[in-house]
Amino acid sequence: MSAPSPAAAPHGRLPRWRWRDALWIVLALIAVVALRKGQSDYEQRDAPQLQSAPAARAVGRNFAVEVGRRKVAHAYLLKGDYGQEDRTLRSPGVWLSVLAKVEALQRPGYLTAQLRTRDGVVYVASSKERPNLRGFNLSERELAPGLPEEGAWFFELPPEQIEGAHLQLYWGLTLPAGGDSLVDVDLGLDKATARKLLADAKPVLDLRL
Repeated sequence: MSAPSPAAAPHGRLPRWRWRDALWIVLALIAVVALRKGQSDYEQRDAPQLQSAPAARAVGRNFAVEVGRRKVAHAYLLKGDYGQEDRTLRSPGVWLSVLAKVEALQRPGYLTAQLRTRDGVVYVASSKERPNLRGFNLSERELAPGLPEEGAWFFELPPEQIEGAHLQLYWGLTLPAGGDSLVDVDLGLDKATARKLLADAKPVLDLRL
């Protein structure tokens, strides 16, 4: 009489080592989710607080700004330095200038401006050397309390990015950390306004002050 054959394993049951691997995978996924959640919470705490403000008078930490006209140009004509010939400053896109009156409220320092487009792309204002307009380019200009300054910020960006762009302002030369304010100003650049600015844009705008 032959010995009985061993009973076949029930269908669908995985070998023990596969269950162990599956358990490790589940634990790893839980750890990744927890890590990402913690990272998101950290980034949220570390990010500056967005503060909406009117263009008439935007007020942030230690500064006040009154935003004026906006103008688009394809290039700027600038006066040559130290007797050199006048020169033309061009851009791969277009130049958007934003006139403003700025004031430090409590202590000396710097006010930085950037543009944020509809799709979240950020364009920081050009440096004080581009264009080099002493007493007019507001970038990297030190402000003193009680001494309002007038001038403009200059931005280089593709023409299609003008529509819907907002001006964002913060105190200092580096983006503020969590708890600080990033003042957001709606420049009113709807489709009609953006089209008009581009239509009126001069091939070369004379900035020889």
